[in-house]
Amino acid sequence: MFTITSVAASHVGKVRDNNEDNYFINGKIPDPNTTDMVFTADESKGGLYAVCDGMGGEECGEVASEIAVNTLHKFYRRMLEQGIAFDKLIDSYIDEANTQICDEIEKSDGKRMGTTFAVLYIKNEIAHVYNIGDSRVYLLRNNLLSQLSCDHTQIKRLIDMGILTAEKAKTHPERHMLTQHLGIFPDEMVLEPFVANPLTVEDNDMFLLCSDGLTDMLEDKAIEEIMRDSSDPQKATKKLIDAALQNGGKDNVTVIVVEAERKDFGSI
Repeated sequence: MFTITSVAASHVGKVRDNNEDNYFINGKIPDPNTTDMVFTADESKGGLYAVCDGMGGEECGEVASEIAVNTLHKFYRRMLEQGIAFDKLIDSYIDEANTQICDEIEKSDGKRMGTTFAVLYIKNEIAHVYNIGDSRVYLLRNNLLSQLSCDHTQIKRLIDMGILTAEKAKTHPERHMLTQHLGIFPDEMVLEPFVANPLTVEDNDMFLLCSDGLTDMLEDKAIEEIMRDSSDPQKATKKLIDAALQNGGKDNVTVIVVEAERKDFGSI
């Protein structure tokens, strides 16, 4: 049996005045009234973890990401109360969160807002990954980092078509233009989340969920080195955010590190 230890933290960064990011770890969300970086920790046999990166300027992005995590909290309670796995609820969650954000847009006289959504769900030692937008989910296994999510960006589409190289994409002026996010009206687009192939969790697996405030500031190799050299999720979370800030901190930075460790409790 695995013990799953998770730590989350979010920082406003060095440029922005407000933090439009949000996160969720097993029913815990950040205090919207707290501006300082606070670490949130959890230990369980599995669970639900998510990062949402709001967009829209002023307070609109904060509203959208907050709707996303609050709606996720509602579905999390439903999971616990009714014994329903989240992989059976993902489509309903996206519909409801998207509808609520679109309703908020209409209340705000059409002022657009939206949020990305990246989630890791671990149940019975199987990991499920879903995302909309460019917040990412990674896995560090055997000291090698791999991206499990798929960026919903115009640039990713150009890379897949062979029109643009990954190296040139790093500085492309449209690298943050999303093709999907929560907060799109149904008559504009039908949202289709990326669904990764489920994978069996292994001992010492370390998952990372993050907003682009981390990946814009750090190359994957640097992220890999920090995670590999960190002895626990809290140290990894702090080192990742510190490194993003040292490299400029041009955006809000949100990180969740989830580690699976097999515990041998022996015979009773």
